Amino acid sequence: MKLVTVLSLIFSNALMFCLAAVGVSSKSVIEVRLSESITTLDKELYKEFVHINASSTIQFNIVNDVNVSFIVFQVHSHVYNVTLYNNTNIEGSSVSGKNVGLYSSVRPKLDTFFLLNPNIIDLKLFVSVQGYGNKDPIPGGCNMEFPTPISPFMRTTFLKDYIFVDAAAPRYYTDMHCQNIDNVVVDFYIMYLPEHNFDSETYFDGIQKMMTLEKIIENGDRIPKTAFPMRRMLSAYPGTGAIYVAVAKDVQNPNYYSIYVPNHHYACMPFDDGDDSCEIIQDVISKLICASLIFLGLFTCYIGHRFFKTEMFLFGVLSGVVVSYILISIMSDLDRPALLLAATSSGVLVGILWLIFWWYYGLPIIAVSLPALNLGFLIASIVYSKLPGDVVMLQVDYNFWTLFVLIMTLTCVFLVSMAFVTNVLCCAVLGAYAVVYALDFYVGSNLKYIIINIVRRATVPKFGMAVLMVPFEWKDALMIALWVGLAISGFLWQHFHNRGRPPFPPPPRGGCINLPYYGTLSSRLRDEVESAPSDSVQTQRISYNENTPLLADSTNTNERKYISEFLS
Repeated sequence: MKLVTVLSLIFSNALMFCLAAVGVSSKSVIEVRLSESITTLDKELYKEFVHINASSTIQFNIVNDVNVSFIVFQVHSHVYNVTLYNNTNIEGSSVSGKNVGLYSSVRPKLDTFFLLNPNIIDLKLFVSVQGYGNKDPIPGGCNMEFPTPISPFMRTTFLKDYIFVDAAAPRYYTDMHCQNIDNVVVDFYIMYLPEHNFDSETYFDGIQKMMTLEKIIENGDRIPKTAFPMRRMLSAYPGTGAIYVAVAKDVQNPNYYSIYVPNHHYACMPFDDGDDSCEIIQDVISKLICASLIFLGLFTCYIGHRFFKTEMFLFGVLSGVVVSYILISIMSDLDRPALLLAATSSGVLVGILWLIFWWYYGLPIIAVSLPALNLGFLIASIVYSKLPGDVVMLQVDYNFWTLFVLIMTLTCVFLVSMAFVTNVLCCAVLGAYAVVYALDFYVGSNLKYIIINIVRRATVPKFGMAVLMVPFEWKDALMIALWVGLAISGFLWQHFHNRGRPPFPPPPRGGCINLPYYGTLSSRLRDEVESAPSDSVQTQRISYNENTPLLADSTNTNERKYISEFLS
């Protein structure tokens, strides 16, 4: 008997040792008392921060003291996944993730919820309970794809250039078989967090600001509808956190509503070791190009017109890089450094060809048309970034690119009639944006996405269905002020600095007559002749016509010499 007792003790101790070694979780109990009053815009009955130990479980016992029909119990974690289940951890009754929630009806009684921390570190979590009446729609009540029968939570799927936000269809309170899902409408909302701020306190503060309808309307922006009623596709802005939430409303009476469990994403993986997806500038070539843009942008903004041939080369390079980047991205699958190197090489070649064109022909109107087209490209990109995402017609690529090219062309046609002013304006605005574009990568603002989203539209399949909604924070306002300041000062400086000079230099190879240039030349010659001594100017009237060479029949030796020296 003693031997059996000793063996039992040894076996029990060994079993406890093995269980401890594999990390069997400990369990604590928290009583959740639902005693808060419900208002029209605030149906949050309970909220609290809890700390859960590594590899442990917390049991939540719900004590209901309010008149509700059902509740949504939700838990939010910043970095690590947790598991939430009710009564028994079996398939169909549990969900894992960072932003999880479960539904429970008060009849016959509220569920008991269990929260499991499978990680090897302690976690700080935010727990909230929302209570709803018997006429409020049930969030996720008509679920067909999510793991639990009723799924009040949302999911975000991150790809390189866009994010999918999905929610299960809600159920009307009398529609037990989901026959009339049109009785409930679902609106999606988004709230951006401060750019490149990955702090947990900022995250939890953002979650709490999107928990009630009043706060959602105050802090969030409604995401326009797309072709899929329960999905939103948004352009990704790596490093800028966003809180997503959906609100299901009764079509007949919007006072009956329910809120899905808010979800969150940074559009990158900031906490994964070795993952640099939050850094847009990742390679040496990108860093060199970005640094060069600052100096080339300042050069073009303030003295671009003065060095006209250099300006022609730079605008040729700019156009060539953009077009080559898009074409190469469509036709091949190169990594980013190789793609940038190929696009830059092609851009330099285009710049050389454009400079050769000016060298041989020297048509100012044609030369200015390229900067004007680049300015039109920027204006069309700004218009695209401000378009609402629910314009179905513009989701069709043919319609969109027709409108885009039309805006570019109209801008160019309107500006080329004022060749000198247009060239100075293009130098100032585009040069200033080049500076802001480069600084934008270092500051962490989002003005760079004016161009990036257009490139995505041209190269990423189905990107036309994405809602842009570019974040706008104080950094973006600061960069816009810098852009405007540089553009205005650059335009005024170049306009003042070129006062009294010929609007355009003569083409190196002669080329076609530059009418504004020669008009200024004729005016200056007339002033010189009128102010010259009378004995140096012949009063003989000479008859000229279209067949008379410029210097032919000029019997005034001094005038011929002056003109020859001036033209040389």
